[in-house]
Amino acid sequence: MKTKIQALVLSVSEYKDKDGLVKVLTTDSILTLYARGLFKQNSKNLRLVQPFSYNEFMIEDKTKMPLLLQGQTIHYYYHIQEDLFKSSCFFVLHDLISKTKKEENLFHTLLECWNSADKDLDDFYFWACIVLKYCIEQEGIQPFVDGCVHCQNMRVETLSLKDGGFLCEKCNHNQYPKWNVDSLKKYRALFKCKEENLAYVKEHFTFNLDDLIYLAKWVEYHSQKSYPSIRFLESIRGLE
Repeated sequence: MKTKIQALVLSVSEYKDKDGLVKVLTTDSILTLYARGLFKQNSKNLRLVQPFSYNEFMIEDKTKMPLLLQGQTIHYYYHIQEDLFKSSCFFVLHDLISKTKKEENLFHTLLECWNSADKDLDDFYFWACIVLKYCIEQEGIQPFVDGCVHCQNMRVETLSLKDGGFLCEKCNHNQYPKWNVDSLKKYRALFKCKEENLAYVKEHFTFNLDDLIYLAKWVEYHSQKSYPSIRFLESIRGLE
């Protein structure tokens, strides 16, 4: 059966002899499309499957994976592709999305993030952190932010990656640096807020590259998977 879908291209890779695999995010799924002859010189689909492309695809359902037939570009975010730092940030997000079991809220949030980065808007890091929040929550690895993760003391002083949540002074034992109050409030707001409260978080808190990398490492640590894209982003963070 042939179906039309709208999708955001996350990645593309060569498969077998000149064929390709295209990882895409739709409004209701994360799919790997099989593209026959994608890397042949006369391929008409290669220009459609560049990362940061928002496309409409015609696909055919197959037993193993959907077959990409043809498509058209709705918008290509080439400014992101041409910027090493921005594209590196997004390759981290795309890698983590690709490993997520669910897709709820991710399509529209990632699209907001692409739009923000493409137009150099100040809220890029906010939307990037919301993408990571959804990845973390959908994997069930969100931090405990209702007090100390060990004793539930509400007077907390840090967020511990290894312990999985806030720590109070007693449970921290000077193991990890103290966080300032604003940072603690920010992370609690991030993980307590619902979709209808995003505007409040966006207005009252500022997110940056440190937050993006910290949340990406949270996923990496608690999912027990290694992502070279995170290491690369850290290596070029001076380009921000």
